[in-house]
Amino acid sequence: MFAYFLAALPHFLAYFASAAALAALFLFLYSMATPHREFALIREGNTAAACQLTGTFIGFCIPVAMVIGHSVNLADMLLWGLVAGLVQLAVFVVIARFLFKAISDRITEGCVASGVFVGGMGLGMGILQAACMVP
Repeated sequence: MFAYFLAALPHFLAYFASAAALAALFLFLYSMATPHREFALIREGNTAAACQLTGTFIGFCIPVAMVIGHSVNLADMLLWGLVAGLVQLAVFVVIARFLFKAISDRITEGCVASGVFVGGMGLGMGILQAACMVP
């Protein structure tokens, strides 16, 4: 049992470190791609921005977690993780450009409904893509 643990530990560390780096990269790129600055707004106590970013982040993490369990190797996991990030960016673009053009302004103003909507859409799409990423 202990020998198995020692043999599996490097794989765990590699996947976890890669997933954490991918998650940090996603948060950075996503926050740079949106018109509003989520982290600054959250520091100011903006609940709408917190709901939006949290839902989107969970919507990213769910498919990455699914892919970790089913990927054939680390590169496979990273590629599908990039797909998960692109889907989350696409969700925001579709909402902000086609459905509710002022949603970024509404989040900046602290409209919790807008933040929950964007975060919820990101979470829902993350669940759907996680289901699609299983071979």
